[in-house]
Amino acid sequence: MSDKDTILSILEAFASSERMGSFFIDNSTSDFLFIRPSGNPIDAKGFEEMWSSGDLVLESAEITMVHRLNLFCENAAICVFTLGSKFTYKGTPNNDLPTVTSIFRKIDGIWKIAWMQRSSGQSDMSLWKSF
Repeated sequence: MSDKDTILSILEAFASSERMGSFFIDNSTSDFLFIRPSGNPIDAKGFEEMWSSGDLVLESAEITMVHRLNLFCENAAICVFTLGSKFTYKGTPNNDLPTVTSIFRKIDGIWKIAWMQRSSGQSDMSLWKSF
């Protein structure tokens, strides 16, 4: 499998409603941070705890479109994508379409997510061109 295909398969696994909460525990670097729409960072353990708290209930998630996937040297990549997700947060239903930026690092031959930042609001898909 090519590096690009591997990265895309990692993102597909991330978008799984069964695994999203615990996903980063096994698939991120030790210094991983997820930057939430509020701007507040959270690490992999905190992300898992946030999802297991019961405040968030994920109905569905999918990678709607990959906008950019660039490999830099052999050990770093950036991917920008739109994530469609339906979830309830503290009883309030959400149907989001955010843009997500992710940075990957290859460590000991294995691609891991080092950084992920999610926009707020709804992405205007007409402004993007698929890669």
